[in-house]
Amino acid sequence: MTDFSNPTFLTGRGLPVPTSDNVRGPQRGSRLGDSYSIDVLGGRSHALADEGSYFYHQHPTIDAATTVAGHAAPVLADLYTKPFLVVTNTDAISSGRRTYLDFIELTVITAGASGTSDNWAAECDTGGSGARYSSGTLVRLTAVNPNMQSTNANTSVIDCGPYVAKAATTAQRKMGSGVFRPSIAITGDKYLFVFGAPPVANGVVAAAITQHVIPMPPVILGPNDMFLLHLYAPSQSAAGVYKVQAACFER
Repeated sequence: MTDFSNPTFLTGRGLPVPTSDNVRGPQRGSRLGDSYSIDVLGGRSHALADEGSYFYHQHPTIDAATTVAGHAAPVLADLYTKPFLVVTNTDAISSGRRTYLDFIELTVITAGASGTSDNWAAECDTGGSGARYSSGTLVRLTAVNPNMQSTNANTSVIDCGPYVAKAATTAQRKMGSGVFRPSIAITGDKYLFVFGAPPVANGVVAAAITQHVIPMPPVILGPNDMFLLHLYAPSQSAAGVYKVQAACFER
């Protein structure tokens, strides 16, 4: 009879001899009985890429035309109807993969004209892309699996541009809002949204290029769920133009 309540570890600080896939091997532990494990779901772990579940999303064309224009005049009154970037988990199986957002980075190439402050807001919703999409000519980012040994394909897609959304469903969850700077955006500003990261302090420099790091809560999208990121500025009268990249993992 095997006693599973008293597991036995292979103790030691050094690495054990590796075993092949699908072959039983010893479980590693410390001399005090602590179990070692790969940090799969926390931090910026290479283990996610190693298993083939990490995807990097980028503009399909890498040249001077890699920019994406937003809405002509996204003001406060347009909040939750004119997102700039939408992440959708297109897995239609209820027991399918979940999407875990890692980061979204936007670089300001052209600031929207006449804005009096530079703001953002975010939300989650469900129902799939058809539930909120109304109109807009969008750019779909290309997903790349950074593990050259993996053939896994993504089920999550990222669309950005002048996305016009239908009204939120009753499942909507607002995921925060904030101000990048209390004035118009500056060409060269970066907006880096980091999901599941600890809070950080930002030093916004007036009239100078700044990297704005926005700590976000962990965002997990099940099949047909979506994340919508909104950019807006009171009194804005012309579209902002951005470079975009993002990453997420699917398990």
